[in-house]
Amino acid sequence: MGLLRLLLALAVVGDHVLPPFPWLRLTTGIMAVEVFFVVSGFYMQMVLSQRYASAGAFYLSRAVRIFPTYWLVAALALALWPVNDFHQIASLGWQPAILVFASSILIFLQDTLLFLGVDRGELFFTANFHSTAPQLSSYLVVRPSWTLALELYFYLMAPFVARLSSFRLGAIALMLTGARLAAYGAGLDHDPWYYRFFPFELPLFVLGMLSFRLFNQIEMLPFSRSRAVALVAIAGLIVLGQHFVLNVPEQYGFVAAAMAAAVVPVAFAAFKDVSIDRFVGDLSYPIYLVHFPIIQFLSNNYAVVVATSLLVSCFIVVGLERPLDRLRHRLAGENRANKQPIPAITAEAAFELANTADQKS
Repeated sequence: MGLLRLLLALAVVGDHVLPPFPWLRLTTGIMAVEVFFVVSGFYMQMVLSQRYASAGAFYLSRAVRIFPTYWLVAALALALWPVNDFHQIASLGWQPAILVFASSILIFLQDTLLFLGVDRGELFFTANFHSTAPQLSSYLVVRPSWTLALELYFYLMAPFVARLSSFRLGAIALMLTGARLAAYGAGLDHDPWYYRFFPFELPLFVLGMLSFRLFNQIEMLPFSRSRAVALVAIAGLIVLGQHFVLNVPEQYGFVAAAMAAAVVPVAFAAFKDVSIDRFVGDLSYPIYLVHFPIIQFLSNNYAVVVATSLLVSCFIVVGLERPLDRLRHRLAGENRANKQPIPAITAEAAFELANTADQKS
C-alpha cells in the first residue's frame, strides 16, 4: 500500500511540473487525488473498526496526523512568499482576505474558494472559478491542500458512516453518483464540479470503506499475501488510469479511480507487515504538500523537485510524524482500555458485524 500511495503523490507532482519522460507521470493528478480518497476510506474504516473507542479520540488522532505537517509546510511556504503577494491578498477586500487567511490556517473551507469569486471586495458564488479574476484559490499558502478540506469533511462523518451497513453505504454511493451524473447533464461537467465538490467525491471514500469490509475475504484466498499479485494489481490500476486519461473524458475519470477499491485490499494484505513499505507510504503526505512550494519558490525542474521533496519529506516523517504517531497510538491504547460506546474490535469481528448488519437491513 505504501508504494501505491507514493506513486499517487508522485503523479500529483508530475501534474504540476512535467517530467522529462511522459511515462514518469503515471496518471493525472486528478485521478491520483481521487484514488487517494478511496485509500482514505479504506484506512478510516479499518481504524474505526479496530482502534478508536470514541469519535472524540478519532478526531484528536486525525488532527494530530493532519495539522502539524500541514502547518510546518505552510510556515516554510510563508517564509518564502514575496511581500507583494501579501499586499495583493489584502487588496482583495476584508471578506476575501479573511477567508483566504482563515482557511489557510484551519484547512476547512479551502475547497470553498473554488466556488467563489470576488468583485470590489465582495464574495460571490461562481459555477466556474476559472472565469473569474483573481482566482481566490491561487492565494492558498499550500495550493494542493484544498483536498485536505475534503478529507476533513469525511473524517467528521466517518465515525457515524462507519456504523452503517454495507447495503446503506452502497446506496449512498449510488445516489450521490447519480446526482453527479445529473449535474453533468445540467452542464456542471467542468472543474470544479467533477473532482472538487465534496458530495460528488464522497462515494469514493465510501467505496474505500466497503473495500475494507471485503479485506477479510481476500485474506482467505491463497494468493492474498502475494506481493507479485499486489504489484500486478497496482500496475493494472495505473494502466487502467492511463487508458481513461487517453480515451475517456476527464470528468468520468472517477470511474477508474473507483476501481482502486478492488486493488487497495490486495496491496494492503501483501505489504501490511513490511516496515519499509509503510515508511515509503508515510512519505506521500509530506511530498503531496511540500512539492508545490518547491515548484513555486525554488525550482520547476522535475528532478530537483522530486529529490528535494523526498529529502524534506524524510526529515518531516522522522523528525515530526513518527514522534506524533507514537502519541496517537498511546491515545488509541488508552481508549481501548477504557469503556466507551464503541468497543475496539478486531478486523475479523468488524467484518462479521458488517455481515450481520447487512442481513438485518
